Amino acid sequence: MKSPLPSLWAHRAAAAALAAAIALPAAHAEAPAMTLEQAVQRALERSGDLDVARARLTEAKASRSKVTTAFLPNIQAVGSYTHNSVEAKMDLGAMIGGIGKLLGATIPASQLPGPSIIQKQDTVGGVLSLDQTLFALAPVLMANAADKAVEAQQAGLEATRREIVYQVSQIFYNNAGVLRLIETAQRAIALADKRVENAQQRKAGGADAEVSVLRAESERDRAKGDLLRAEAVRRQLLVVLGALIGEAAPASLAVPQTLELPLGTAENHRESAHRDRPELDARRLSLRAVDAQVDEARWRWLPMVNLQANARYTDTPGFIGKNWLWAATFNLIVPVFDRGVRYAEAHERTATRIRMQRELTKAERDLDAALEQAEQDVGTAQQSLALAEQQAVRAKRTAEIVATSLANGAATSLEQAEADTNLRMSEASVVRERLGLDLAILKVRHLTGAVRAPQIDDKL
Repeated sequence: MKSPLPSLWAHRAAAAALAAAIALPAAHAEAPAMTLEQAVQRALERSGDLDVARARLTEAKASRSKVTTAFLPNIQAVGSYTHNSVEAKMDLGAMIGGIGKLLGATIPASQLPGPSIIQKQDTVGGVLSLDQTLFALAPVLMANAADKAVEAQQAGLEATRREIVYQVSQIFYNNAGVLRLIETAQRAIALADKRVENAQQRKAGGADAEVSVLRAESERDRAKGDLLRAEAVRRQLLVVLGALIGEAAPASLAVPQTLELPLGTAENHRESAHRDRPELDARRLSLRAVDAQVDEARWRWLPMVNLQANARYTDTPGFIGKNWLWAATFNLIVPVFDRGVRYAEAHERTATRIRMQRELTKAERDLDAALEQAEQDVGTAQQSLALAEQQAVRAKRTAEIVATSLANGAATSLEQAEADTNLRMSEASVVRERLGLDLAILKVRHLTGAVRAPQIDDKL
């Protein structure tokens, strides 16, 4: 009888191959890490702050369209129906005939005009009127103010876009730093595992006491605590990013590119900040809008030229014998005194301009101070990173020497525990200082206007 084993193994091999074929695509189907560019794009598409900024821009554009109506005609059509208590007539033929009889002449009735109706008992009429401003300076100045207000809102929209890019970038560079902390903690755990194993072997051989095992296990626990805290921070960063991009938190983030300081001196950075920051542009444009409003109030005494025209229809021709009449009037309007409104508005707008100018000056000074502080932070972070790297090199070398000495019986487990702790802490310090440097450089780039937002189609 033929053994069933070969057939059974064949079935098992086929099943294993099928499982591998199914598992392989599943492994490849794992979502790739989200890149900084992808996150920025999604945040810009779904940001509630951008929706508010777009709404403000739409509002400013609507106000601008309202200003243009000052030079559009005002056209009205009015129809009327009138019922009079009596009908009024004038019989001019009868009057002429009566005068002829008084003078001894007889005029045939066929040669005399018929009666004219002055007022029908039921009258239908209509008026088509036109009111058109031909010249006025105030709407021109207000239109200029509205244009600047629209540009200010556009600059504000760009400022919001850049702020979103900056927030997303901060998350990515923080995440990159946390990933390095996780790697450092994992290396420390692996090293601690070896130390625990060695300590247990030395204890079993009578070469060391139980306290050496406890020290090694404590060091491993501290490294595990570092790992837990770093992983918790990473999860928090992913949740915050999910809120910014308007979707579930991504599983992982790609490491962003290395940052470099903008070229030039501190004075160059200051000039770039004043030139390229859209927040300052928005304030300057708003200030120019108020300037136009001040000019409008001051020049409101200039004359205006206006045209008024109307066409009238009535079903009662009357004396002139025509149903249609039209008239046109040109008006030169010279404002003399408007109860002091012009002076009050000029004073109010001037005060507003002074306040906005001071706010702009303060914003520029605040930006200068923030930029100076960020540049100092970069310098401090560079020095701290260099110092931390030197300490890490020494700590690593110390740990290697102590490990060799311990194997030769020339060092104690206490010295090894201290060396391992110093190595773990120094490596973590390098990661933190590098993260601080990245964030400081990112802030300088943001303050100088080097952090830009990609252009997308804004639906207003």
